[in-house]
Amino acid sequence: MFARAIQRNLIPRNRATVDIPVIRQEVATLGMSYGYRHLSHAQVTPLHGVAFRNCGDAPCDCVNVTALHQASRAPFVFEPRWINLQIAPAAATQDFKTTSAYKWLLARVPISHGKIRFVAEATSPDEARLLGNDPGAPFLSWSD
Repeated sequence: MFARAIQRNLIPRNRATVDIPVIRQEVATLGMSYGYRHLSHAQVTPLHGVAFRNCGDAPCDCVNVTALHQASRAPFVFEPRWINLQIAPAAATQDFKTTSAYKWLLARVPISHGKIRFVAEATSPDEARLLGNDPGAPFLSWSD
């Protein structure tokens, strides 16, 4: 009986399909002008938590890019991005000064499935400064 209930979609599954918008297009849809600020870029071997999410059990080299997407000059999306160079080796030569890591990845790395975790977090002092918030103010974050 349980198997039939699953086949008939009577029991919800623990998954969702998420539409990933292109940030520039999302800003334009809101009738605002888009802006992009490249903040930092480094090729590093990430620390344990980030390394496990991006590399699994073995260490790997990554590119870490941080950027701020703006909507009519106001902060819209803060993007800290880790790119595994084993998966996207061309990222090592990309400077990300005019093209965000987000846009670059969407154009070059196919996504067929994955896990995304949404969390409410408190802004750090640096994030608060970039976003125009008070330190500790809540914001929605996600990690892949």
